[in-house]
Amino acid sequence: MTYSRALLFALPTLGLVVAAACGEGSLDAAGEPNDFGGGSGIPGDGIGGGGDAGLPPEEELESNFSAPVATGTFVWIANPTSGRVAYINATTLEINVVEAGHAPTYIAAVPDADEDVAIILNVLSKDATILRAKGEALAAESLPVPSSGNSWSVSQDGRWAIAWTDSRREKDPDPIDGFQDITVLDLKEGAMKSTALTVGYRPVAVAFNTAGTRAFAVTQDGITAVSLDGAEPAVTQNIKLSDKPADDATTRDVEITPDGSYALVRRDGEAQIAIFSLDNGDRTDVVMPAPATDLDLSPDGSVAVAVIRDTGEVGLLPIPDIVANPAAFPLIKVENALIGSTALAAESPLAFLYTNAVPSSVLAVLDTSKASPTPKIIQLWAPVQAVFPAKDAAHAIVLHKTIEGDGSQYPAAVSVVPVAIDLPAKITGLDAPPVSVAVAPAGHRALIATGDAQNPSYRLYVASMPSLQITKFPLASEPIAAGIVAGADRGYVAQKHPDGRITFVDFKTGEVRTLTGFELATQVVDGSGE
Repeated sequence: MTYSRALLFALPTLGLVVAAACGEGSLDAAGEPNDFGGGSGIPGDGIGGGGDAGLPPEEELESNFSAPVATGTFVWIANPTSGRVAYINATTLEINVVEAGHAPTYIAAVPDADEDVAIILNVLSKDATILRAKGEALAAESLPVPSSGNSWSVSQDGRWAIAWTDSRREKDPDPIDGFQDITVLDLKEGAMKSTALTVGYRPVAVAFNTAGTRAFAVTQDGITAVSLDGAEPAVTQNIKLSDKPADDATTRDVEITPDGSYALVRRDGEAQIAIFSLDNGDRTDVVMPAPATDLDLSPDGSVAVAVIRDTGEVGLLPIPDIVANPAAFPLIKVENALIGSTALAAESPLAFLYTNAVPSSVLAVLDTSKASPTPKIIQLWAPVQAVFPAKDAAHAIVLHKTIEGDGSQYPAAVSVVPVAIDLPAKITGLDAPPVSVAVAPAGHRALIATGDAQNPSYRLYVASMPSLQITKFPLASEPIAAGIVAGADRGYVAQKHPDGRITFVDFKTGEVRTLTGFELATQVVDGSGE
């Protein structure tokens, strides 16, 4: 993720997190942070992979994770009630507060080489506040956002931001509400402006190509393309993803290549992957031996990974060559493991294969850069729920859900899995179900926050790599989400508290500090503190 180049995730049962953030993939999808390792990072608009009738669908838990916003050295936290935004220097733990608009709610980090930049959507005043911090100085500007929204997408170069509404985050929306209005913000300093546009019915992801010249909205009408290299942003075309008007758009996954040339579509129950040209809409169908249950792109977009649970195979589709010859791709058989889902590392060709449709404690690792790779099988010691690779894939964090009746006193567990070196994984029981995971961009630390209202064992677990040591700290209140501030080499956990509460952990010293009261007389407490 551009803000701290960290992998950040928070379980969807949290509801509204402190701040939303854009993804780090080559195409930045919004709504949820999207460090899924794929080229686009666009989550499918379905609820998970399909499969044979005898097994439940795969659950893509990784792509449902989110976290508060951090930039190089700052953490940004909005208060919709007071209309203020707190920004915390993670190195000094100094807190400052700045006025925003009415009901500042959704925050995204904006990539910038020289400044810490955050953009806040003020939902009642329908405008955006752009905050730029450099040293001790903070500059604030605003732009109108007539569409309002609940999600941000930000281009990789920080030039563009799009405010839009993800209907999946709205409670009981009226079927007539299409949420088709978006606002494109040009963030070029000295020439900022906003443009209101209309896209297809109920967008589920918005992304940019790496050049920042086009944006794409994945909707139930297809993919709406937006041109950004003209005099002003403009909708140029809509590419339909199905010839059948009655097709259920919630049963498909859509991946877009980083350069914005192609969209790949997997649909539940269909034994094919459809590839669409985003230039002219031409469609190419790639036939699979059985329906794919998951589809992801490699970080550079050169390989699409299709997991076929029924046959225990993985299809490696070369991009763009597969368009010219849709039958020319290897099928890799994975023996001694049940696979249905994949998680790809952000800066590595390794794909992690597993299933959470049924209890399975086996993880497979596949090098997608090889023409005929041999899967590496890793035996773990509890059923796999979700996998979070480090960016370089040297290690992976694996969440487990324990099975009722297996004799364990723990409701969940976590494993730190060495991948680059052939060593056993380290498993640790969790006192409550995990609500958030964050993996440092350097791959040397990971945070797991646990506990909710039903399971009030509030804990922060810090995993160290390569030692595989896991340290547990108590938290004073219910965690919302964890994150990494790479510039300060600290991790943090935002927590529920009427005056605001956040706990920092120093990765160098192991020191834990809790800050309480962002807009009152702020207290800094040694340890996790009550």
